Amino acid sequence: MKNVSIKVYRPTGEFINEWNDAVFDGFSKEINSGLGECIITLGKKFDNYTEDINIGNIINISISDKETTEIGNIIIYSGYISTIEYTCNNSKENILVHVLGNYTKLSLDVLKDSSQVILYSDTTNGLSTTDPATEADIGLILRAIIKRYREETVNPMIFSNLSSIPIIGETATYTISMKTYREAIDSIVSMLPSGYFWYCDENGIFSIKQKPSSPTHTFEFGKHFSSIKIERSLEKLRNFLLIWNGEPSGGVFSKYEDVLSISKYGRKFEYLVDYGINDITSSDKIGAKFISDNKNPSLKLICEIIDNSLDDNGYDIESINPGDTCRFVGFNSALTNILEDNMLITKVDYLFNKAIIEVQLIKSGLVNWQDKTYSKVKNLSSYNIPESYT
Repeated sequence: MKNVSIKVYRPTGEFINEWNDAVFDGFSKEINSGLGECIITLGKKFDNYTEDINIGNIINISISDKETTEIGNIIIYSGYISTIEYTCNNSKENILVHVLGNYTKLSLDVLKDSSQVILYSDTTNGLSTTDPATEADIGLILRAIIKRYREETVNPMIFSNLSSIPIIGETATYTISMKTYREAIDSIVSMLPSGYFWYCDENGIFSIKQKPSSPTHTFEFGKHFSSIKIERSLEKLRNFLLIWNGEPSGGVFSKYEDVLSISKYGRKFEYLVDYGINDITSSDKIGAKFISDNKNPSLKLICEIIDNSLDDNGYDIESINPGDTCRFVGFNSALTNILEDNMLITKVDYLFNKAIIEVQLIKSGLVNWQDKTYSKVKNLSSYNIPESYT
């Protein structure tokens, strides 16, 4: 038996109400982001204008089941009300509450220190308002970004500490110019070696993580799942990257490629224009990670895991999180040979009585990041691009 509790708080944290009559379909959670949208149906009439049904309020969803007997409820989702939708279907009135994960606020404000929107990597503090940028540990820079978010934000719901963002031992020299907090995070994480990602969990803890070296979960065919879907695709393969830091001469304009991948699949080109890159060392780190993450065909596995609250043969789906790793056992050897023994879970769709997991290689966030860059830099011919790269 699984019980759900949905509680509502003011943006300042004070408890308002518990929605005992509410239901929700589910939500997603994904690496390099956090908790996605959750839609809650209240089943109330249109004229129900109480304090708890208000944009900006905080929603916490927790569950209790046989795994939580000793500790009580565990929070599985936290976010803020972004939209309230009133519907009427055959005279039946409903109020739908759309909730977004707290990490989404990282995309809604500019990284700044007071009124200054250009910040520089700093050896001691991670970020500084003083030019020039100096070499700093990437963990220290990320912690400084979250610190700036907390200091510049009213009622911040995102946190970090030495445990969630440790000193990593990888450094960067970088200038962050008028970027959102998320854009800044993605650009800094892009300089970490392959296998690193970030995640903001249901408790608001922002973490930088590396793929675990051994499986977090073992899923058995016929016990935890009954079907599996595997896709292999060339669509997102990229094996040739040009990086330019925007300086017309004497700056960085470099190529990164994988010769073997090009020989097998042809040249698949991507470019990155990033004015924050200060030296070739930072460019090389971005280029190396990008090529390593994107040079091979993508492998995507989708599997539905049943919850053990319905069946003793199921699995504790609340224990499955993006960033965990898994292996699959119990089916024929031909399929087993296709799959790796320690595969990264990149996305989880939580549906109360089951979880649909996606397993695939970590992809650099630069391709998605560049989608935004394309809309800002539509015509590179108007820029003084160097004639050739090195």
